Amino acid sequence: MTQITSAPEGFHKNDSQRYSRLPEQRFVMTVDVDGWSSLLRFYGVDHDPIEADIQVSEEDGASRLLDLFEKHRISATFFVPGDIARMHPNMVRLIHQRGHEVACHGLLHLKNEFLLERGEQESRIKQATGIIERIIGVRPVGFRAPCLRANRDTLKILAENGYLYDSSFIPTFIPGYYGNMNLNFKPYWVSFNSAHDKSHKTLLEMPVSVNPLFPIPLSAAWMRNLGCTWVRFGMKMNFLLGNPVVFYVHPRDVLSLPRVEGVPWHLYRNVGLSTIEILDEIITYAKTLGASFYKAVDLALALQSWTGGVS
Repeated sequence: MTQITSAPEGFHKNDSQRYSRLPEQRFVMTVDVDGWSSLLRFYGVDHDPIEADIQVSEEDGASRLLDLFEKHRISATFFVPGDIARMHPNMVRLIHQRGHEVACHGLLHLKNEFLLERGEQESRIKQATGIIERIIGVRPVGFRAPCLRANRDTLKILAENGYLYDSSFIPTFIPGYYGNMNLNFKPYWVSFNSAHDKSHKTLLEMPVSVNPLFPIPLSAAWMRNLGCTWVRFGMKMNFLLGNPVVFYVHPRDVLSLPRVEGVPWHLYRNVGLSTIEILDEIITYAKTLGASFYKAVDLALALQSWTGGVS
C-alpha cells in the first residue's frame, strides 16, 4: 500500500512557530462528508453503493451535526466529495446556507485518489471544484484528500488552481492508513513555482491534529474509542504549545451503523448518540479553555493576513 514517506515540498519545521503569536486558542471543527459506501470500499467489502448510502444517510448525519453546531453557535468546515455533492445538492446548499464552509474532499473518495499521476489528480480536482461551485455559487478554496492521502503533486495542483489551503496531512504514522512523523503540528506555508505561468504560488498546509506529546490522532474513530478524556488532554496540550486544534468527524459517526462483515470493530464503537454526547462535551470544554471556533478558511485567511502568506 502506497504511503507518504516525505514531507511536502516547501516544508520548514520551525517556521510556523510565529503563528502562536495569534492571541487566541483556535479550534477548527471539520466534517468529512464521505459515504458509507466509500468506507466499505476502503475495506474491500462487496456491496451495492446506492443501497449502502441509503442504509447510512449522509444527510441525516449532517443534519444532526448542523443541529449540534447551531446549539453551540459555532461554524465548521464540511469537506464534501464531488460525487456526494452531486447526489445530495440540497444537503450541500443547507450546509452553505447555515453559514458553514463547503470545501472539497476529492471527486469519488477513493483511498488512493490523490496518489495517482498528476494529470488524473488535476482532472478530479477540477471536476469536484466545479460541482461544488455550481451547487452553492461559491468556488471552494479548501481541500482535504480522501483518507488523508496526498502527495506533492496534489499541493501543486491546488496552488495552481486557486486554492488557499489544504488539510490532507497528519503528523503521525498509522500503518495501513495515513500519516507522516516528520510534519509540523502547526500550519505552514508551502511554496511552488507554477509550471503553467512561471509565477510563484503558495498554499497553507493545515495539519490535522494529534496529541503533540503522544502523536495519536484526536478525531473521529480515535475520539470514539479513546474517549473524551483523551481529546480533552490533546486539546489542552496543543493549546499550551500554541497549536490550533484541527478536528474532524464524519456524519456516519453520529448514526447507527449496520453490522457488515469485514468492517473493523473500532468503526462501530460509540457511534450514534454517544458521539453526539462526546462532541457536545468537547465543544463545551474547548469553550472553557477560551477557544475561538474558526472555519478552516477563516483561520487560513487570518494566518495569511498575519504572515503575508509566507513562512
